[in-house]
Amino acid sequence: MDSEPSKSDVESRLRDTAEAMSDRMSSIQEEVSSTGLSLRDWIVENPLKSVGGMLATGLAVGLLFGGGRRDRRRRHAELVDRYLAALREEVETAVDRGEEPGPALEKALRDRVPLVVYTANGNRRGRGGGFLREAGEIIFSTGLSLFAREAIDSMLDSLDVEAIVEDQLPDE
Repeated sequence: MDSEPSKSDVESRLRDTAEAMSDRMSSIQEEVSSTGLSLRDWIVENPLKSVGGMLATGLAVGLLFGGGRRDRRRRHAELVDRYLAALREEVETAVDRGEEPGPALEKALRDRVPLVVYTANGNRRGRGGGFLREAGEIIFSTGLSLFAREAIDSMLDSLDVEAIVEDQLPDE
């Protein structure tokens, strides 16, 4: 014979479950925060390794999902062709309505989002020159920002903020 649980039994089970869930959530939050701190500490202690890891990860993602140059050129050519076809159709429709071609084209261009065409400068160093140059720029700028951060931190550590504040406050 199954008996229905009483209201107090259900409330007790709910309280126990809520406490267990709260304890588990606290332990998960503690674990996540300690993992974040240890990862942050490792990055601060190993800046070159972390930058190298980020570059390698970015390269791997780019190679896996970025497609090749030929694919990008083909997609770009298709995009330009579609843009021009839509522009041509809009101008032809306006001319069919009796507008002059010049003003119709001007209006179509004015009302349309401009097409931004990116053309890479000729790569004189071979196939990987652009990538190596960009990687070098990233490494340099990251190193420069880390150096600046360290310099600012050391300057702030040597400052006696309380003395400066006391000097600036008027005597009472």
